[in-house]
Amino acid sequence: MSPSPFEHGLALAWSDGALSRDGAVMLETLQAQLGLTDAKRANIEEKWLGEISRGERRSFGDGDSILREWLEALDDRDALDVATRTMGRAALESGLSKNNWKEGLAFAEGLGLENALAEGAWLEVNVQAAKEWPSALDPLAIILGLVIQVPDVVVKEEIKLAKGSAFVKINHPDAKNRPLSWMPDLLPLDGEGCTWGWGNEIVPDTEAPAGDLALCNSVILAWIRRFVSMRNKRGETDLSDLPDGVKMMPSSSELSRDGQKLTLSMIVDLGDSGLVRPWASVIVSGVPVIQPAPDGLAENWASIHDALATLLISALESLPRQLLIASGLNMQPTNIRAEEGWLVYDLISQ
Repeated sequence: MSPSPFEHGLALAWSDGALSRDGAVMLETLQAQLGLTDAKRANIEEKWLGEISRGERRSFGDGDSILREWLEALDDRDALDVATRTMGRAALESGLSKNNWKEGLAFAEGLGLENALAEGAWLEVNVQAAKEWPSALDPLAIILGLVIQVPDVVVKEEIKLAKGSAFVKINHPDAKNRPLSWMPDLLPLDGEGCTWGWGNEIVPDTEAPAGDLALCNSVILAWIRRFVSMRNKRGETDLSDLPDGVKMMPSSSELSRDGQKLTLSMIVDLGDSGLVRPWASVIVSGVPVIQPAPDGLAENWASIHDALATLLISALESLPRQLLIASGLNMQPTNIRAEEGWLVYDLISQ
C-alpha cells in the first residue's frame, strides 16, 4: 500500500536518519494543512516509526530541506488542483489499474484533491507533460505510474457541432457547448445557446421548459447507465453497500415521474434467486430527498433499495455539475424541480 501524504512527510523529515527541531515544526504545519486530528496523526506516526529501520544520522539539513520544499509546493492550491485534474486524465490514458486508482485516490484525498483527480479522469481536460506537474505531486505521479509512462499532450480538434433537438439546455451567455468524453453520445448542437442532444433526428416528447439549466429525463437515465459502467471499467463494484452476489443491469434502467417524485428501477441479478426489478424514489422539490424503503422490506432488499436511491441522488447532483464544468461555468446548480419529462435547475455563482 502506498504511503499517505503525512507518511510521505514523515519519510522526508526522517530521510537524514533523525528528526530535527525544524523537522518537527514542519510536521506540525503539515498536520494542520492536511486537517489531521492529534489522534489520527499519533496513530500514523506510531505505525510508521515502528516499521522503519533508523540508520545513523548524516546531517541536520537534508531531511528538513526536502520537507520544506514539499510544504512550500503544497501552498499553491490552485496549481495543485489543475495539475491533479491533468494527472487523472493522463493516468486514464496510459492505463490505470484498480489498485493504482484506489491508492492514488486515497493519497489525493489526504491532500484534499480527490475530486480534482476523479474529475480529471472522467471529464474533458488537456493532458500535460510530466515536467509541468508541481513537485508536490511527485508521490501521486509515482502511485499512478505516470513516471514510467506519460501520454503525449492531447491536441483538441476544432469542435464540430451536430444538428438536432436539445435534450440539455444551459441558459447563460458564457456557457459553451463542447464534446463530452464522459458521455460521447450526447452531442454539442449547432444553434443558439449552449445545448446538447442525441442527434439522429431524435426529439424529446416535450420542449425544454424555461430555466437556467434543463435536462431531459433521458439524459439523466443515460448518465446513470454510464455511471455504473464506469465503475465496472475501474474494477469497482456496481454500487457501494450491495449484498454479496448482487449484479446490477444498468441497460435495463427505467425512470418514471409522478408529480415531483422520480422513481428509478433496474433489473438486478440475484444469482440463484433469479432476476428482479427493485425500485427507489426521490422527491425533487428544491432539494432531492430519498423516500424511505417500504416498511417490512427484507434487509437485502432494503440494501438494494438504498443503493438505487443513492445512485439516483448522485446522478441528479453530479450530472449538472459536470455539464457546468464542461461548459466553462463556475456556477452551482440548485432548486431542482421536475417539469413534464425534464429536470430544471437554477444556477448560482460559487
